[in-house]
Amino acid sequence: MQSPLSLTGKRWSIPEQTDAVPSAILARLSAERSLATGTMPSPQIFPDMPRAVERVRRAMASHETIGIFGDYDCDGITATALLVRYFRRHGVEPVVRLPHRVHDGYGLNQVIVEECAAHGITLLATVDTGITAVQEIAAAAALGIDVIVTDHHHVQDEVPHALALIHPALAPSHPLPHPSGAGVALQFVRALEATDVWDDHRTDLALAAIGTIADLVPLTGMNRVLVQKGIAALNALENCPLALLADSIRTHGAPLTSTDIAFRLAPRINAAGRMEDPQIALRALLEGGEALAALAQLNTHRQDATGGLFARAWQLLHLSPQPQAAELTALPPLLVVSGTEFPEGLIGLIAGRLTEATGHPSLVVTIRDEATDGHDRRGGECTASLRSTRAYHIAEGLERIADLFSSFGGHAQAAGCTFPEQNLHEIIRRLSEDIATRTTGEDLLPALTVDGILLAQDISLSLCGQLKHLEPFGQGNPEPFFLLQDVRMESPRRVGKDGAHLQCRIAGIKTIGWRLGHLMNAAAAPIDVVCKIGIDAWNGHRAPQIVIEDVRVATTSFQKEHRQRETVVS
Repeated sequence: MQSPLSLTGKRWSIPEQTDAVPSAILARLSAERSLATGTMPSPQIFPDMPRAVERVRRAMASHETIGIFGDYDCDGITATALLVRYFRRHGVEPVVRLPHRVHDGYGLNQVIVEECAAHGITLLATVDTGITAVQEIAAAAALGIDVIVTDHHHVQDEVPHALALIHPALAPSHPLPHPSGAGVALQFVRALEATDVWDDHRTDLALAAIGTIADLVPLTGMNRVLVQKGIAALNALENCPLALLADSIRTHGAPLTSTDIAFRLAPRINAAGRMEDPQIALRALLEGGEALAALAQLNTHRQDATGGLFARAWQLLHLSPQPQAAELTALPPLLVVSGTEFPEGLIGLIAGRLTEATGHPSLVVTIRDEATDGHDRRGGECTASLRSTRAYHIAEGLERIADLFSSFGGHAQAAGCTFPEQNLHEIIRRLSEDIATRTTGEDLLPALTVDGILLAQDISLSLCGQLKHLEPFGQGNPEPFFLLQDVRMESPRRVGKDGAHLQCRIAGIKTIGWRLGHLMNAAAAPIDVVCKIGIDAWNGHRAPQIVIEDVRVATTSFQKEHRQRETVVS
């Protein structure tokens, strides 16, 4: 059933039928999400894999110069690291090129192709990119460079005439969901090694799992298997760069989870490409040393800058600090923020936060100032990041207006593009119209889906242990949201920088609400809470913890629900 809007303006979707006990809720979720054990398909499921493997082996045997071209995000960097590690294990040092967001933009371009030729590269492997580089790969072929594309992004009508295309959408029998760029790269390495166990294969599993989690592909099927194996491998690593990176974000020595990777480890890897140069992250993963320390500093800088720029974007949209339903429903189909003040490395984060807060697709544009950017190779083009919800496939939307872009690509809920500044208004107009025709007003409200209703007395370490069986959490298998009805916040206070976070207890259980400090005044009355359930580990003591996701004024009598619950259980 649809619930009233919350204090943050979100629509809660609550199941019509609720289970009597937590174990029944968890069993239902496991079945609904198809979390039965899957398998990793054979790498030979890709039709072009034999040709790609043969070409790599021939290039190595004849000592050709081999190049790798990746991407600047976590998935692309970990995918690149996988191939670099393969070649180094076999005594080959490839030429590696990762694009710089500002100087190069997204994906392969003509200048980079010419660089490859200048380095004498005769075989180029792309990772997490390349499936849309039709003209660039044709140019590479004209310069005597064979190209193997490994990618997973949205396939457009025309694909490149590469030597081999390793892409799950081009493998008719490949099961869903498809892997990330790092997952595809791992399959390529498996085919090249012709085995599932090789020297230090656990590091490769961990790298592929990190890229998979970071790129928000569904964590079911083969991705679930890969992430389970990769997290186990990551937690077992010792005395290597990746183990040191994992230790730097580990809390009280606890094993890392997919949530730790998504919100703490992957952002550090991403910070290099967002704030400076993705090669820093690649060096950190492959070699460690000073690059690991640099990642931590860049991530802190990224966090501070993103907060300030998001506040600026909110201001430019003329939104109230806490918008109500009427304000959200009056918003245009597409939220647009543009200007020279938004760095290319952060526009995706800003767009993501805008969409999360409003439920609307968003477009955040960097308008380049050529006068102050002497290194720009793209002649004054704008760069934009887009985010969307499940209600609208943003990559397909871009494809419908492809004539306005110099380049574009992405997934259902995240995409990027470049275009001449004079096209901005037409892009906004046509994309807004496309969204309006394919969504309803209710589709464009921020929403939370509640997985089950709990009593506070249900929250225990035993329940936390049962929840572990649903991990790893991520896209397609989100951490469950539970509804606590008619509860009170005990001893509430604002904590963190500028009092951004809310801390209290509910029924005596330690409770935290990230970025919800402004809701402390709601403590005066009974409330309904949507939350996650976790474990608070401190000084060797373990106790359940409530993590508040959202709050509304209580709408249901706790006593009535309690009586109904007792009747069902008895």
